[in-house]
Amino acid sequence: MKAPTPLRRCRQLLSALAVPAVFLLVVPASSFSAPTSSSVGVPSWDRLRAEHPAVLSRPPRPVYYDKLPNDDNDVVDDAYIRRRRSLPVLYRDKECICAASETVWLAMECKGVEYLTVLVSKEEDAQQAVPRIEWPEVEDEDDDKSNKGNRQSKDEIVNTETDPIKILEQIQLRYPDDPPNFYPRVSLAVDGARCSIMRLPGIMPRYSEPDFMSLAPHIFRDDGTLVKRSSHRVSLEEVEEMLEEYFLGPFLCGRDVSAADMVWAPYLERYAVQLPLTFPNVKSCHPRSNAYGEVNAWYAAMERLPAYACSVQGDARHWSKCLERVIALHNERATGEEDRLDGLPQVSDQYGWWMRTYPPGVAEKLWKEYAVDSKRPWLADTPAGEVASYLTRNRNDVIAAAAEAAATKDHSIDMNLTRDEADEALREVIQTLLGWKMDDDSPTNYLKEGKDKGESGGYSKGPILSENARKMTKFVDERAIKVPRDLGMIPAMALGQLVRSLQ
Repeated sequence: MKAPTPLRRCRQLLSALAVPAVFLLVVPASSFSAPTSSSVGVPSWDRLRAEHPAVLSRPPRPVYYDKLPNDDNDVVDDAYIRRRRSLPVLYRDKECICAASETVWLAMECKGVEYLTVLVSKEEDAQQAVPRIEWPEVEDEDDDKSNKGNRQSKDEIVNTETDPIKILEQIQLRYPDDPPNFYPRVSLAVDGARCSIMRLPGIMPRYSEPDFMSLAPHIFRDDGTLVKRSSHRVSLEEVEEMLEEYFLGPFLCGRDVSAADMVWAPYLERYAVQLPLTFPNVKSCHPRSNAYGEVNAWYAAMERLPAYACSVQGDARHWSKCLERVIALHNERATGEEDRLDGLPQVSDQYGWWMRTYPPGVAEKLWKEYAVDSKRPWLADTPAGEVASYLTRNRNDVIAAAAEAAATKDHSIDMNLTRDEADEALREVIQTLLGWKMDDDSPTNYLKEGKDKGESGGYSKGPILSENARKMTKFVDERAIKVPRDLGMIPAMALGQLVRSLQ
């Protein structure tokens, strides 16, 4: 005798209980489907932190605003006082616009040494002396014996500078044994890094407006005209030739990044975004086109540098907005209609606003090398986890901004949530980010509501989020986070991939 099937056994049980079997047919199927409301299963803030302490309860970042805490007037602990007396302090602009600040910031990140950061506003106070580094006093001991000839005197090195090229010299003198060597000897006769630095003003378009050199360098001339397309082509061809001189690697001095790359990077970074926007559909004015193979290889090599891709690099949104600001100023003084710019095209969606994609697994590998292997304990272990950590730390500001966008009926973004709805939606987004893995396009990750695995089309492209959480994800991506002010490029890419999976 065959064993009863599950359906027959169910009927037998219902019969024994005197429950009409027809009830099985009239109960709505939707009663058993997964809940669509985010109010079910969205954890509280306390529960999120309790379940993910390694991500959401990281040590505080060594970053301060406007000034360092005062040992006498501010509440500080002994650990902070010890670090303050033993670590260098980098002062840079909080807007992440100053090109000189970017150079020094990149240099400190490449060395991988511990330091404190103070962010000051050059927008509010143009006289702020940035970049600068306050060095701790060098202990005498046997320092002269171990580093004689490699280090300046104590009095000479403690003084602060705002010239980024001089600061890079100081950094290398302070940390001669920490890679990379900023000034590699690529030739017995030529100091490659310092020579490449000196060539920057002569190779890039000349007579550029000095007041625009951080916002939009080498696009506008100081006489109120636009730099001609032919000048851009000549400059890029010369950069191409300069890179060909050291054929052993993609950087300006060959195999390894050097001080030359750190000085050039802020200008070429802006150039890659802003020049194609100024001259759209002109291949010779696109630094990352295949017309300039060595230049494009340099960009790709920089984006494989963890210190750059995970922390310092700005995105296309940031630099296109800076260009828009400069256009408004330029148009007021333009010499003729042919030198005016009426608007900019949209940033190309070929890769997304982060400029490029990485092969699967590479972005998370770079983040691991930067955050985990290099021992930066204030950073999360994954790019998506870092976004979740940032949103948790700044949740009050994000929720308030979302609620304000709804209250003011901002038509540029679909946001009509109350403060409580925004709070809940943000928790749902963070919960999703905590389980998000970059580059994982496997459709088996997310089961569509009401479908079984055996049914055709049962898998969705991205995670199941409530409508409010979808709105919040888009709001966070477009309004709440700026790169690199708030997050590095690779964590921002993780957020961008989540946004795209919801489309």
